[in-house]
Amino acid sequence: MRIATVSHSHIALRQQLFFKEVARQGHDVLMIGPGEWGSLRTQPQKESTFELKTCRHMGGENVYNYRLLGAKDIVEEFKPDWLYVQAEPGSAQADECLSWGLPRKTIFTWENMSLKTGGASSLMRYDLAVCGNPDAERLAAPWAKRTALLLQVGVDTDHFQARPDWERRINVAYFGRRSPEKGWPYLMLAWPSAHIAPWVDYKELPWLYSEVKVVVAYSQDIPFWREQAPNYVVLEALSCGCVAVTSDTAAMAYWLEGCPAVVKVGGHEQMDAYVRPERVEALKKGIQKALAVEVNDEGRRWVMERFSNPVVAKQLLKVLHR
Repeated sequence: MRIATVSHSHIALRQQLFFKEVARQGHDVLMIGPGEWGSLRTQPQKESTFELKTCRHMGGENVYNYRLLGAKDIVEEFKPDWLYVQAEPGSAQADECLSWGLPRKTIFTWENMSLKTGGASSLMRYDLAVCGNPDAERLAAPWAKRTALLLQVGVDTDHFQARPDWERRINVAYFGRRSPEKGWPYLMLAWPSAHIAPWVDYKELPWLYSEVKVVVAYSQDIPFWREQAPNYVVLEALSCGCVAVTSDTAAMAYWLEGCPAVVKVGGHEQMDAYVRPERVEALKKGIQKALAVEVNDEGRRWVMERFSNPVVAKQLLKVLHR
């Protein structure tokens, strides 16, 4: 099978490693993304069954106005069996891809799709909508010809594993943007001594995780935004042997339910800027509980069985073959 995939998110190494795994499972894969996006940069790559090509883009960093220039000619020359678009339904890129002369097209979406501004009509024209969580699938189902419930990409568990003889000297750490939707204000009140991890290149993250006992990702729903992904920081940290504290947002609760290395703290619907004292106290207790959990390989095994790149790639290919 020949698969072409287009997205601004293909700038990230996480996506590139995933689609290389799809190619390793016996398929020809063409990735197309921007050469630069925000603070990230990437270079074209080519292997026997995998190729990453970069294009200039227009529309800045607004995902609804964004378009990859020249992608149409590259994809049509590749002649894929499937075009896999990772863009917001109704966005300029998603709508443009519908006009390309290709036999089958699928789109990936989370639940923050804008159905009132073209998202619904866009979904109707794709052959398949791959949905990142149950709420996204529920929203897409009335409009899509067919849906599938899958993660956007998996976890490279070969890369994300604890480094040997690395001391876990940090009790509690936070990775990511210091923003309300990530639960930053709650963590600062519940655990002021939490270590704020510096930005490092993706390749260096396993060494940081290997120093940490507990990673906190207390995601919140805020106006105009619903936390929609099982935070990849959490999955990658679990794969490195950390314990994780999360909120109970719909995606987190669904994908992480039952993981022995996850402590789930209730409370996520946040429709204003007010920080609720009862949630601060609940998060503090959750962190204390997580610190009492023995750091071992249970979380890693759980991620490997469900979310490793080989597992998620196999699931995607099964859906496309269907």
